[in-house]
Amino acid sequence: MWTKAKLYKIKKETDLTWRFVIKPDEKFIYKPGQFVQIKINDLVRSYSIASYNSSHNTFELLIVKLDGGQMTEYLFQNAKEDDKLEIKGPLGKFVLPGEIDGDLVFICTGTGLAPFRSILQSISLKNISHQKIYLIFGTRTQRDILCHEEMLNFKKSINYFNYIPVLSREKWDGETGYVHDQYLKLVKDNLLENPTFYLCGWRDMIKEARLNLKEQGFDSKKIKLEIYG
Repeated sequence: MWTKAKLYKIKKETDLTWRFVIKPDEKFIYKPGQFVQIKINDLVRSYSIASYNSSHNTFELLIVKLDGGQMTEYLFQNAKEDDKLEIKGPLGKFVLPGEIDGDLVFICTGTGLAPFRSILQSISLKNISHQKIYLIFGTRTQRDILCHEEMLNFKKSINYFNYIPVLSREKWDGETGYVHDQYLKLVKDNLLENPTFYLCGWRDMIKEARLNLKEQGFDSKKIKLEIYG
């Protein structure tokens, strides 16, 4: 069932990725990690919810502009605050278990950060009990890093949280290369205890990561997927 909503705020995160705040007309309850469908002018697209705050009836989306993408073309060129739209959801099972009994490894590229931002906000807000958490976030350059300061702040507010941004096309003080090098290093250095891997981003990255992890002996049940494109 479609529910009416409005575009509450628009914020430029980077040149190509903007944050869209949606305010449903009715109470909207969801689990961190889920996604929602939005409909504007008969265009329908699915986006991971990128925020979690139980005290506000709003949620955020991190959307990257795609060449030739009808929805993103409208959102980036024509959309304005207070525009009407429709939403369907929440949808998806890319969520934390009721009890976290091992380490969590979040692996993402680009706007694949969205569900993990929602999950991390909920862990911080609700003080959810957990083991070690690793967030490995891959993008091209420093200009493309999303929510960088917020992720750094999570290192202060969330115990045992490790944030590993990785740049593929620019040298800097942090890690360079691809996300695969980083999670494989954690595995080979025996830094993980009973880990569950959450993969979110473009299909090729997820396909390669899933294959790598299965080759390292991890069961499919310990590898959760949310695929874009």
